Amino acid sequence: MRTVIDASAALNLVMRSTSSPGFMNTLEKSRVVLAPALFHAEVANALWKYLQAGIIDKPTAVTRLTEARDLVDVFEPDESLCTEALSLAALHDHPVYDALYVVVALRHGAKLMTADKRLARLAAKIDPSLI
Repeated sequence: MRTVIDASAALNLVMRSTSSPGFMNTLEKSRVVLAPALFHAEVANALWKYLQAGIIDKPTAVTRLTEARDLVDVFEPDESLCTEALSLAALHDHPVYDALYVVVALRHGAKLMTADKRLARLAAKIDPSLI
């Protein structure tokens, strides 16, 4: 099985949320884990928000960023995804950022792993086999 992991799922894993065991189970079944390159910036920004809120300190944020990056085997360059992502975003009135993950999943016949309910609904609408 191939899996595309988005930033929300990765954050659930590295921040050890209550939903992380389910996400870890999916990762353990995956032959390859993919993400668009945007993943780096999205995870780093979310960790910065945790840092700003006083939930974690800077060394922990850096450690969690490395852990999140290590969950992914292959990063797809965003520039190769943007045209398709923009088309999906325009068609479904959904942010391009999320559409990048859907495009990677579609291209690779992968499952999309996300904690984002809106993104999960979009993926299911486009192709129920993505979820």
